[in-house]
Parts: sequence; structure tokens; C-alpha cells
Amino acid sequence: MCFTITKSEPNNIKILTPVGREIKLPKDEIVLCRIDVRGNFIYYNNTLSRISGYTKNELLYLSYTVLIDIEMPKSIFFIIWKTLLAGYSTVAIIKQTTKSGDFHWLFTKFIVQKDEQNNIISFLIQGKQATEKSIKKIEPIYSGLSKYEKKVGIDSAVKEFCAFLKKNNIATYNDYIHNIVKEKKYSFFSNLMLY
Repeated sequence: MCFTITKSEPNNIKILTPVGREIKLPKDEIVLCRIDVRGNFIYYNNTLSRISGYTKNELLYLSYTVLIDIEMPKSIFFIIWKTLLAGYSTVAIIKQTTKSGDFHWLFTKFIVQKDEQNNIISFLIQGKQATEKSIKKIEPIYSGLSKYEKKVGIDSAVKEFCAFLKKNNIATYNDYIHNIVKEKKYSFFSNLMLY
């Protein structure tokens, strides 16, 4: 959990209180970054720097996961990363954390970039503020999936999520996110038995 300083005691011991305020990106702003095939930042724009609280050079060569909120299911990032490494672009709804411990939700496009020999060289990531409706739909799904993967592991959670997609005639996580953004309703945990 992240904390912020609220006051100083006479002996200079600082009392901290939890933070975790949601911040929102203005509708006309786009977060833009580029990561290498290891997942490390090689570029990011001023919007990402400002909303995340990191300086322009602070994130360079660090892992993209430094921005991922602890409540995001690891199994979702496993699916995203496998999709990208297979050469396919995808979309996601991502909960990111800031340097100060605040958070924001982004509807994010991950775009595979290749060289002339068709080798993957990097991934372009574009994000905009996720809609309230899509956040309300995805948040309980991610919360339940996080709890489930803590009980059974990431591999089992990925398999269960893929089985859920198949049962609902949804081919990929990418399609699932498009369905959420387009207001279709699917309940991952309505058919899932937790141990």
C-alpha cells in the first residue's frame, strides 16, 4: 500500500496515511509509450510522465510493469504478453498506479511493431481514459480473477478465463474487451467455483 505524508511529529517522525485516489485523464489526452521486447520503456510522452508522476527520464529502461496497479490480475498480463509475442496487437483495460500511489484506468491499445524481416522489435502502447461503464464492468472481473489466481495460480486462472471466453463464444481477450467497451455483458465469475 502507498502512503503520503500528512504531518511531522516533534521528533521529526513522519506520520503517513494511505493514498489511492483515482485520477482521470482528460478526454483529449493520449498516453503514448514504446517498450522493447523485454517490456522496458524506450520512449514515453509528456502525458504519461505527468499522469504517472515520473520525470521524463525516470522510467526509461525500466519495466512497464512499474506502472501496473497491484490489483491488476497477473493472468491478464500473461495473456496480453503472449498475444504480443505471437505477433498480434491487442487492446486492454488497464489499472495503472502513479508514483504517489494514486491510480487511473486506461483503455489501452498494444500495437506490435516489426522490422523489414518481420521480427518483432517493440510495442507501441496508446492509452486513453477508460469510460465509467467499462471500469464498472471490468473492475469486479479483475478483482475476482486476482483472488482466484492467488488461490490456484496464474496458469490455472488463465485456463479458467480462456474456458470462460470459449463458453461465451468469445475468441480472445481482445474480443472480450471490445465487447465490454461496446456494452455487452458477460459475467466471468457467475459460472466459476472458487475453492
